[in-house]
Amino acid sequence: MTIRLSGITWDHARGYAPLAASIARYRAIQQDVEISWTVRSLRDFGEMPLEGLAERFDMIVFDHPFVGQAEARGLLADLTPFITPDQRTWLDEGALGASWESYRWKGGTYGLPIDAAAQVAVWRPDLLAKAGRHPPATFEQLLRLCGDLREQGLWVALTGCPTDIICHVLTLAANMGHPPPRPNGLLLDPEHGATVLTMLRRLVELSHPDSLALNPIQVFERMASSDEIAYVPYAFGYTNYARAESRRRLRFGDIVAAGRQGSAGTLLGGAGFGVTTRCQHPAEAAAYGLHLCHPDYQRTHYFDDGGQPGMLQAWLDPRCDAATDGFFSGTLRTLTSAYLRPRMPGFVHFFEEAGKQVNAFLKSQGNVEQMVRRLNHDFQAVYKAAGAQS
Repeated sequence: MTIRLSGITWDHARGYAPLAASIARYRAIQQDVEISWTVRSLRDFGEMPLEGLAERFDMIVFDHPFVGQAEARGLLADLTPFITPDQRTWLDEGALGASWESYRWKGGTYGLPIDAAAQVAVWRPDLLAKAGRHPPATFEQLLRLCGDLREQGLWVALTGCPTDIICHVLTLAANMGHPPPRPNGLLLDPEHGATVLTMLRRLVELSHPDSLALNPIQVFERMASSDEIAYVPYAFGYTNYARAESRRRLRFGDIVAAGRQGSAGTLLGGAGFGVTTRCQHPAEAAAYGLHLCHPDYQRTHYFDDGGQPGMLQAWLDPRCDAATDGFFSGTLRTLTSAYLRPRMPGFVHFFEEAGKQVNAFLKSQGNVEQMVRRLNHDFQAVYKAAGAQS
């Protein structure tokens, strides 16, 4: 009997290509399993509720903040029974940073860390060299770089669309030693939150005028196709733009230090492999996900097919690092100390709305303290409804 499994991932070479290429390889070793994948947009990956997808697909590649909602509504299967002790060992020892932890919730396992990412710094080495500048190490140096590059007809840019600008808020808060949530269910300490928003406002004022409309892929495409953007301080890393086949190779490295913790605290991204509760063959689907996640597969086929591995062995592999012009070694410190967002039910909706609010605030001359109060009020409602579990 042929077992048919359908899955949905996100519409980018990093999200789709390694899964599409895995179909024939897996069929060669499991001839009774037939797999198909379809895609959804990057925005839907980060914000679209899983309910409708869980009714249509057996497997979902998803963002870890959905875990609490998925568990509460019974959308994803607990994969714990399908993971052997040996597999648990290499997951515990090999998953990058908090990637493996991010899919575990209330004692269950609702995803496998097939892909790892965090907000990192990105630049065009040739353009910085042309301007006689180096990547900044501190936020103050970053602000000076904005002005220095403008004198050369170049820009610092932000990934400032609503989904990403709220990531910047959390990254800066965590990097400066105040990771959300704060005591009493606040998202931000009132005084420190005002400092974060003031810093972002200043950075936006000095950055590319399109910054508040751009997501990481859009920024990277501009960097690869034109000579206007030389540096981006916070953006989710993509190995695809560091590979030789990119039109212009981008360089990726640790974020600037806004506080005293170096690059620690940048917001964790990545993607997890989940199995829906509608799946009639959860053991077989989990076996396929574990196959994709195995360290040997991750550092060979998964990477070679355009994926961004979630296992440390691939990030430490000299061949993978050389093929991406030092992407893995350049960002490893940031990834291993990345900040894990809240995952309680209701957080994703809050996150989406908060991004819109911050984006609008940065386009206006709104009151900083009022914006912090609004964010804290809305987050506190979610926090209390979830029973203060993050």
